[in-house]
Amino acid sequence: MAFTLHLYTSFLALGLGAILLLFPKGTMLHRTMGSTWVLAMALSAFSSFWLGGGVLPLMGHFGPIHLLSLWVLVALAVAVVAILKGRVEQHRRWMIGAYLGLIGAFIGTLAPGRWVAVQLGMW
Repeated sequence: MAFTLHLYTSFLALGLGAILLLFPKGTMLHRTMGSTWVLAMALSAFSSFWLGGGVLPLMGHFGPIHLLSLWVLVALAVAVVAILKGRVEQHRRWMIGAYLGLIGAFIGTLAPGRWVAVQLGMW
C-alpha cells in the first residue's frame, strides 16, 4: 500500500511540478494545481517513511533518501505559510526547493542497490 501510494503521488508531483514551473503564476489554475501538487508531495514524502532506505542505512530502515523526505515536508510547510502571508518570492524559492528535493529523491532511487535501480537492471 505505501509503495503504491508513494509511486503514484511521486509521479503525479513530478509531472505537475514541471507544469507549474512552466505555466503562469497566481491564476486559479495555478492555485488549484499547486494545492494538488502540495498534497501529492506531502503524501509522497510521508509514505516514504514506510519504505526501506536501501543502501547506507542511518537508523533502522531509514536511509539518506529519507532526509530528503524531511526536507520536502519542511519546504512545503514554509512555502504554504509564505504564500498565505503574501510573501511570493519566499514561496517561489521554497517551492522550487521542494521540487528539487523531489528530483533529488528520484535520482536517489537510481543509486546502486536501490530497488528501482535493481528492477531496471541498472546495477
